[in-house]
Amino acid sequence: MKKTRLILIAITTLIISVMMTGCSIGDLHFYVSSTSGIGNVFKIGPNACSKTEFRTYLANYKNLYGTFQDSSIWSEDNGKIIEDGMKSAILDHLTRVYSLDLYAKDNNIKLTKSEEEAVNKAAEEYYNSLSDEDRSYTGASKSDIEDMYEHYALAEKVYFQLMNSVDEEVSEDEARMMEAEVLFTTKKANADAAAAQLKQGYSFASVAGQYSEADAVNVTFGRDKYPEEVDAVVFNLENGQVTDMITTDDGYYFFRCTNKYNKELSEENKANVISHRKDELVQDLIHEQEEKYYSHLSEGTLENLSLEDTEDVKTDSFFQVLNKYVSFK
Repeated sequence: MKKTRLILIAITTLIISVMMTGCSIGDLHFYVSSTSGIGNVFKIGPNACSKTEFRTYLANYKNLYGTFQDSSIWSEDNGKIIEDGMKSAILDHLTRVYSLDLYAKDNNIKLTKSEEEAVNKAAEEYYNSLSDEDRSYTGASKSDIEDMYEHYALAEKVYFQLMNSVDEEVSEDEARMMEAEVLFTTKKANADAAAAQLKQGYSFASVAGQYSEADAVNVTFGRDKYPEEVDAVVFNLENGQVTDMITTDDGYYFFRCTNKYNKELSEENKANVISHRKDELVQDLIHEQEEKYYSHLSEGTLENLSLEDTEDVKTDSFFQVLNKYVSFK
């Protein structure tokens, strides 16, 4: 089981490297039933993802990420787990693509003629690279590949336009990383006892050692690591100061500030702040599409898509070929 978890983590990391930069969109709300229309895996508004498109992604994902540390990850023990993990990642990936395409439609963003020509060249090269076994499994025609590449290229165009609009100026306070000792408990009685001992002058570390449920006492963190009630208090501390009990929905917190500003880590954190802004921008776009359009997943269709008996399906260049001809970075 531990090896399977490591494999899944490795797959997720690799998948992110071929997706548009940013977080996956796993929280788009789908209405689930047995069908999303004949041949479709899901629909977002008027746009539908076909079984052909999903199979093309499945085949490429399997061959791109089918080995871990030079060994095949497929076996009777973990094959179903790995397949389901890949399906989930592809669903996240494609819902991102389709949501960004809807945004493009709403905002009259289109591929230019030269971009369309580049997409068609990429589609021709990729289609010609497919073996008979690849084509039989995916069911993809040349026009199908063109459609897939147009979906993906338009989504990338929108994505990078959005990313270029993000303000990359970050204040020192926004990026600030601080160091502290933390005591966290979900039990009010323990929180009250800890508060009493801290008031009596007991050392923070000893009280935390007795009552804290946190993984560690000494922590380094920036904003948004803890609930907003915590941020409102701890980022106003001076070195050596201890908070009163901070009550949140999660439980009860106490902090002792040991370094209110770690300069080196704060500088490094500026990139994380910008990345977080970009993630939030994309997530806001997804939620906007969710409010505008009905999203529907065919659970049965997704379940029936399988990677069994695909040993002779070797295609793995779907993303590589498109990136060769089209780039918006």
